[in-house]
Order: sequence, then C-alpha cells, then structure tokens
Amino acid sequence: MTDFSDPSFDLEAYMAPFAARLAEDFVKAELDSKKFLAHYGDFADFLYRPEFDHFLRKEVLFFWDPSGEYLAFLDNDHWPEKHSFNFPGPFYSGESDTCGTGVCQAPSNVMNDEHCCEYVFKQPTTYYEFLCVVNAAAVEVFDSFSSNGNDHWTVQECRTWWRNREHLLSSLANEELVKMNDGQAQLYIDYLNGEAEMDLRRYCYFLENGVYPTSPSLILPEL
Repeated sequence: MTDFSDPSFDLEAYMAPFAARLAEDFVKAELDSKKFLAHYGDFADFLYRPEFDHFLRKEVLFFWDPSGEYLAFLDNDHWPEKHSFNFPGPFYSGESDTCGTGVCQAPSNVMNDEHCCEYVFKQPTTYYEFLCVVNAAAVEVFDSFSSNGNDHWTVQECRTWWRNREHLLSSLANEELVKMNDGQAQLYIDYLNGEAEMDLRRYCYFLENGVYPTSPSLILPEL
C-alpha cells in the first residue's frame, strides 16, 4: 500500500502515469469528436432526441468503442439518488465515489461537491465535451452516471430546480467545495448567472415538443 505520508514519497512521479493517460484521453476525444461529427451531424440533434438513453447505450457507445469490452457503465438508473446539483439534461450522477476523476476527465462539465462526490454542472454542447463526459462516466468506480435524464425531467421539475438556484449559488461559494475543484465552482456560478437560463428554457422546449429549438422566433417555456 502506498504511504502518502512518507516524506520521501514523490507525488509527482506517482501521478505521472495518470497524467499521461489523461492527456491521451483528451487527444482521443478530440480526434473522435471529428468522427462523430462526420457520422452523426449536428450535435444538438444528436443529443436532444427522444430515446437518447437507448440510442447512446445501444448504438453510440459501440461506435465509440467497437470492442465493446465494457460499455455497461451507463446502464443504471440513478434518478432516486440523483445529486441535487446536477444541471437538468440527459446526463446526471447519483452517489459517486470520492476519487475526483470526473473533474479531470470532463473539466468543463463535471465537478465535485464539498465531499468530492461528482455531478454534471453543464450538459455537453459539443461532441468533444460529450466524449469527455462519457470518459468521466466510464472511469467512475460506482458507475454512478446515468444518461436517461430525458426520461425523468419534466418542465415542472426544471422550473422547481431553477427556483432553488439561489441556494445552489450559495452552496457553490462553500470553501470546501471550492477546494475540491479546479475552478469549476466559479464556472458553474458564471453559467448560472449567464447562459444557463436560456439553456434550460431550450431544454424545456425539447421536453415539451421532442425537438431542440433552433429558430430564434420560437417561443420558449418560461421558468
């Protein structure tokens, strides 16, 4: 067993293999994102579709990893234990481990609470971000991520969630939570104070109509 308290312990050397693997994952996600764009087209149409969860688990993951060695990491429905800080959308987490790998794998979309449990603070907006979130889900020890949010979120659920925004903003200022992340707390604060409202209204439109709104003339549900 590694003794982290040993004065001679070299943390940088210990972490080097993990850093190298992470760098490889980012490069692969960048390359794969181009393949996904060529194969599936517009990202919003890809992500926001009826039966996205089934589509992802039964088709997309096999396109991502044709070997199919272990692709069951999104098979569990974690809605009953969903982390309340998850931003509404297809992806969310339940009770995760406390390894903090999600922040490393998907720094623009996944963060930790003050106990180092993971949640999705921003739904992916590109194939690259999508693949990073998939990587975060794949390495999470408890398989605590789910992709069936569309089966559970309703417009009313989204409105209720949004009305608790001030509590969430207050929680994001928690010193311990800030320490458990690498700038994600501020990213989430900025998002909630900026583009999040329109993103959530667009998601509510999708929930009501089954298609993602692209025309600026469409009337979006109010929160």
